[in-house]
Amino acid sequence: MPPRKVLLAMNELHAAVEAVFNTQCCLPTDEIHLLEVTPPVSDTIMGLVDASDMVFTASTLQAQAQTVLEEDGKATKSLLEASELLVFKHLVPASNIHQHMLPSTGGASGVSGTVLELARREAVGMIVVGSRGMGVVKSSLMSLVGLGSVGDALLKEAYCPVLLVRPDPANSRGSSTEEGAAEPMTYEGKRVCVAYDGSLSADAALSWAIKHIMRPEDHLVIVTIVVSPSQFPAVDDPAAVTIFSQEAFAQAQQALASATASAVSAAETAVAAVEAQGVPKSNISQTMLIDSDVGGALTQYVNSQGMSVVVCGGHGMSAMRSAMQSFIGLGSVSTYLAHTVHGLLAVVREPTPTASPDQ
Repeated sequence: MPPRKVLLAMNELHAAVEAVFNTQCCLPTDEIHLLEVTPPVSDTIMGLVDASDMVFTASTLQAQAQTVLEEDGKATKSLLEASELLVFKHLVPASNIHQHMLPSTGGASGVSGTVLELARREAVGMIVVGSRGMGVVKSSLMSLVGLGSVGDALLKEAYCPVLLVRPDPANSRGSSTEEGAAEPMTYEGKRVCVAYDGSLSADAALSWAIKHIMRPEDHLVIVTIVVSPSQFPAVDDPAAVTIFSQEAFAQAQQALASATASAVSAAETAVAAVEAQGVPKSNISQTMLIDSDVGGALTQYVNSQGMSVVVCGGHGMSAMRSAMQSFIGLGSVSTYLAHTVHGLLAVVREPTPTASPDQ
């Protein structure tokens, strides 16, 4: 696999480093860009004020400057620790590591804007960020007022795949920054789950997972979902209930059979595509889920099966549209998974005419 450019932008950079290298989602040959986003630079402008106001303004600016210095110090320390972890534990050459410290413009959208600006400037092929795991409703409410999850914002705006990291504190590994103090992990393979529905974004997600995530020791699980019919509406007349139920049941059975056949066909197409890319049949398995709640069924399955990485497609809805649709039970499945799936979640957008083939 050719080297990639990967941007790691998290509050806890060492957690991102451990997550992507322990699962071999990144390799020592990759070009790693570490980003710490600092608070926005104050744009306070002093106007014509009296002496008491000037004293107050001066003390306020001094306090702001002190806060900026403290945050810059924390960011510098984080960049240094993450760099040393990359070099000493994960054997990444120092020449492959690039450090960045940039200010945001405020709020989740401001931070995501800073991340995307650097990503485009460096032409990275994957962005790694954290997910705060807030509830979907809370996330939707906060996104309407310009706040919320940076991960959510990037899922809607990023031009390249986004890998979300939700580290488990109970399983976090201590990292030493002294040379020779830590040994690289022995890699034993991981379970990679790809949610597949035959769409263009699902095709892109599957192809990207094979090219950038799968290793020879890994096992690929292709999951298809058949959306089961919803419950029948209530009818008062007993006679009408019998007639309606019979007709509705027959229609539901017919729809379920058609959806199941489509899912089987999609899974067979996916397996054939994977085998054509050199993955042994023994490293591939299929699972079909039948449920009316796509996001809930996927979450329950991948969390119960202990998947190392989950890969799905993303359609890139705007933040406003996604937030509003989530209130009526619609919206993005990938955004839902970002707040419910344990571990690593990669979201891959549909290919565009301007996108690089490597992305």
